[in-house]
Amino acid sequence: MTQIPHTPDASRAEAFCDTSSGRVHYIAQGDGPPLLLLHSNGCSWHEFEAVLDGLAQRHRCIAWDMPGHGDSDPPQGHQSIADYARAALAFMDALGIARAHVCGVSVGGFIAIEMALAAPSRVASAVIVETAVRTSSEWAGQWLRIETSFALATQTHEEVAPRFRSLSAALLNRWNIDRNKAGGWRMVDVMWAIRQYGVLDRLRQLSASDVPAAVLMGDQGPVIAGRARYEECLPGAAIHVIGNAGHFPMLDDPPAFVHAVTEATTAQAPLQEKETP
Repeated sequence: MTQIPHTPDASRAEAFCDTSSGRVHYIAQGDGPPLLLLHSNGCSWHEFEAVLDGLAQRHRCIAWDMPGHGDSDPPQGHQSIADYARAALAFMDALGIARAHVCGVSVGGFIAIEMALAAPSRVASAVIVETAVRTSSEWAGQWLRIETSFALATQTHEEVAPRFRSLSAALLNRWNIDRNKAGGWRMVDVMWAIRQYGVLDRLRQLSASDVPAAVLMGDQGPVIAGRARYEECLPGAAIHVIGNAGHFPMLDDPPAFVHAVTEATTAQAPLQEKETP
């Protein structure tokens, strides 16, 4: 493992580690029960930059760059959700983490679900954030829009602004840096992995497992339309709805995101809506 001295926070460490899936870049901060943070497609650990300080009050936070993203090694060929879950578990092995809470956003949520099913003894809880629950026909019907969104890495302010509560020049720059690092082919391949993942059946299996789960969504995001499917397939999981937030609640409302994740990892409540204004 190679430590890199640059850090905006004295307690935040940036490093690489060698895993069976290649070299993985990550950020670690805080003490306490480990919390693995899995970012969305085309992004990097920077997606969690605004919430690390808050989450680190209760957890040892580890935010990776998933394979093929950020500064982590690219994998060879197509990767399924199961492949990414194996990579995340190998990453935990490399860091000597036996068990962790796992919080995943979008594709990271799919990976968290698969980790919990593949290795339930290693996942203390699964926090599933803005993770779409669509049918095969729904994915097919939206595929041209999805290809257009992800195959062309660089996007304009006008294209990106509707996805955020407030889009700064710095956030747009980071958005395009990370998307270009991942590249169009890899981002579309991640979407194929999502499309081919039987999420509804996997959620039902997660519900029957011993791994506690919680769901986070923004009330302005694309995932809230599938809330009824979560209620049906994952009964017993707490549903946290963050107000005036879209697909990236950790960027739209960092304090509300920290509150919801902390609550999800410290106490599992019966199914109920947690409104966060």
